[in-house]
Amino acid sequence: FFFKVVVYVVDFDFVFDFDKKLSLLSTFLSSDVTAFEDWIKSDFDKVLSGECATKEFFGNVCGVEITPDTTKVFDNLTDDEEEYNNTCCKVDTKELRLLIDVWCNEVKKFKEKNR
Repeated sequence: FFFKVVVYVVDFDFVFDFDKKLSLLSTFLSSDVTAFEDWIKSDFDKVLSGECATKEFFGNVCGVEITPDTTKVFDNLTDDEEEYNNTCCKVDTKELRLLIDVWCNEVKKFKEKNR
């Protein structure tokens, strides 16, 4: 990946930790991808395959705007424009789609190991 991922185990759960510029990705993975895995993967795949030019969705915490090249992840819950601009991040769409697969696989392994 073009960004560093650090994994932490906290209270029988784990997080992928990113540098400050991409910190919202941790929230996106844990609160939105975990809850809506199939739907989110499908939206990414539709854009990457060319079936759709763009997709946009709003999860539990994060909103996402997917284009073939970049994906914008933003905080749905903030009303403050400055905070929105400081937490919003853009990442390569293919890289983020791969990261979603890695996250989902790690969640499954973690849950199996910690039953």
